[in-house]
Amino acid sequence: MALSLGIRFPPVQPPLEIAEHTAEAERAGFESAWVTDTPLIGGLWGDPYVYLALMAQRTEKMKIGVAVTNPFMRLLPAAGAAARTVHDISGGRFILGVGAGGSSAWALGMRKGQLGLMRDFVQSIKPLFREGKTEWKERPFELKPPRDIPIYIAAQGPKTIEAAGEIADGVILQVGANEKTIAWALEHLERGAKKAGRKLSDIFIMMSVHCCAHSDPGKQISRMRHLMATFYLTSTYILDVAGLERVPPPEDLKIYPDLSHAYDMDEASRVASFVPDEAVETLALLGSKERWLEKLRMIQGMGVQHILLRGPDSYNPPFDEIAFCREEIIPELGRL
Repeated sequence: MALSLGIRFPPVQPPLEIAEHTAEAERAGFESAWVTDTPLIGGLWGDPYVYLALMAQRTEKMKIGVAVTNPFMRLLPAAGAAARTVHDISGGRFILGVGAGGSSAWALGMRKGQLGLMRDFVQSIKPLFREGKTEWKERPFELKPPRDIPIYIAAQGPKTIEAAGEIADGVILQVGANEKTIAWALEHLERGAKKAGRKLSDIFIMMSVHCCAHSDPGKQISRMRHLMATFYLTSTYILDVAGLERVPPPEDLKIYPDLSHAYDMDEASRVASFVPDEAVETLALLGSKERWLEKLRMIQGMGVQHILLRGPDSYNPPFDEIAFCREEIIPELGRL
């Protein structure tokens, strides 16, 4: 199966505008489009399901998904109703992405990474979609008729990756575009699958990859540095697997609203200056057409089926990345 690409749209510009940009991405050859479910990041992010509904109306074939929601951002009945609505509007093209809670947990003042809560959520909402009924918090809920809505788990840590292998229809790996980290993640995914009597082939394997196609090659690393900083702050095991040196971050990392969604890109690069260039080049997707294709060829060869591209800017559509992929990358995917 040829590798395919998806694209993330921050829910900032008016929904109709993003819907039109999504249609352009579909015409460019992207096979999926995603919106994140984090409330009012930077005071600007809107509701993803409003965006997804309009994106569904403006597209014909591409998958659309939320990447990702979590059990406390959307309680199960609310998530089920939203998923059912976008599924119906899109003619069955919707994917429910679920995570244990990261930026949205912080925004809501909740504890991050509640794996047990996420597992319960997925195991409860899955029969709602498949069988039309479930029980959650000792209360029955129904969905008439049932809908076959796929559930993908976003996963970075070993326990979450294994949980995806056990209970999800697909996984969204967030381990960097590195051969060693991908191999490590697939080992944990297969371990989880075996616990449930499943095989890797039973799971749709995709990755979320930070990328930059800025017209100035010299700015690509600086625009990606703050996104790689998150590995140094919360996921140093990824650095160990990749063979990268752990560089202690400075104590003062304050930036509005946070490093992953920095509003001021220049300030973000300055704050994240402790991140070595090597780490950015190792874990992100950037550089020339040839460098992109080399990494994509490696990723496809390891069994990954789809890549969700995340540009460096959390407040504007990824126009540079869409144009670069349309002109340079997507025409080559069939020849990888």
